[in-house]
Amino acid sequence: MSSVAQRSPRAGGLVSSTLEIALSVGGYYLLRAFDVGVFWALTAPAIGVAVIALVVTVRRRRIDLIGFLVLCEIAATITLSLATLSPRIAALREAAYILIAGLFCLVTLVYRTPLAHASTKSLATFGDLKREQAFERAWREVPEYRRWQRLLTAALGLTMVVTGVTKTYLLLAAPDDAIAHAVDVSNILTFVMCGALVAVSAVLIQRPRKIIDRLLEQT
Repeated sequence: MSSVAQRSPRAGGLVSSTLEIALSVGGYYLLRAFDVGVFWALTAPAIGVAVIALVVTVRRRRIDLIGFLVLCEIAATITLSLATLSPRIAALREAAYILIAGLFCLVTLVYRTPLAHASTKSLATFGDLKREQAFERAWREVPEYRRWQRLLTAALGLTMVVTGVTKTYLLLAAPDDAIAHAVDVSNILTFVMCGALVAVSAVLIQRPRKIIDRLLEQT
């Protein structure tokens, strides 16, 4: 394995974070449909996600940095929620989760390779050695490729950070009797964020993709 691959942050935790959000939001509305209170509708899916994440981690027998942060964040927020029995604290879990994911994305900008490059390489090589070598060569030899991947990483990270901060403010500012409504608005922001992440990725990945295709044609 090359030194570039060894130093690249893994993308698995980011995928796990996306699934965690989807399961949490879906579980919340499913339980609310059965007249479960806001607190348990928020907390029960979180407990389920925590159990799944722990089982998967144990079976894999390894954990990346963002996966470790995810487990710590889930454990801390569930414990705090159960200790306070506060719907507001339970609701803040997802906002904190998104904020942490965004900050992690930005932190990878100081790595030798940012998260966008590591994720793209992990998802787009399809086990093809030539494609993997093309990604490594692009990062090593093409400054334009590095600029676009850093720009994409920054855009994704900032989108998540802004969303996390906005959701946190919304939930903290909501009156006690309007937490359910605040959660609904917060979830809408999550869906908007997901759409923005997809749109930004689709636009900013085009130039790096063309660079990879050009390098593949040269092999």
